[in-house]
Amino acid sequence: MGLERSSPGSRTARGLTLVELVVVLAIIVIMTGAGFLGLLSWLGTNNVNVAQARVRTALQTTMADALTSPPSSTTPYRNWSLEVVTLGGKQYLYVCTGSQGGCAGNTNPAAGPVQVRVSVIPTNVHLTINKKPLTCLAFGPLGQPLLAATTPASAQANACYWPAAVNGQWTFQASVSGGAAASKSYVF
Repeated sequence: MGLERSSPGSRTARGLTLVELVVVLAIIVIMTGAGFLGLLSWLGTNNVNVAQARVRTALQTTMADALTSPPSSTTPYRNWSLEVVTLGGKQYLYVCTGSQGGCAGNTNPAAGPVQVRVSVIPTNVHLTINKKPLTCLAFGPLGQPLLAATTPASAQANACYWPAAVNGQWTFQASVSGGAAASKSYVF
């Protein structure tokens, strides 16, 4: 009496076949791969957005600081600068006072230009201004960009100056390339 028989045409309970198992695993792999590619794309876009926001904020604060707190007359250069420096495999965005460049890490006014603010930029993000690598930009005491066209003959070789404007503006581009390609522009 404990034996049960299946009726003709009905299937008895049994485990997965090899074909069913392979199909389920293939679906899981495809879904995981699609999610991973989406994650890579999101990371690239997020890195660009972070870098772009930090550059925009640094530009605005540098210009505001130049207007509200001009460097003292005892500093060799009476301007503010914004510098992108790579140190130890990381990119840093420095805002400095009394500078024409080279302030990274200095907090002693007697040793030259003073670092006021610093932000980290993701290392895979490339920053350009009017399609030239962004390295160092300077603002005069009135918060105006110091232009390369007005570079004095006595300027140092690594001095911070803005490239020529294109149609009266500067376009900052933050981009990453490779598997997580993304790009974003900011016009100043």
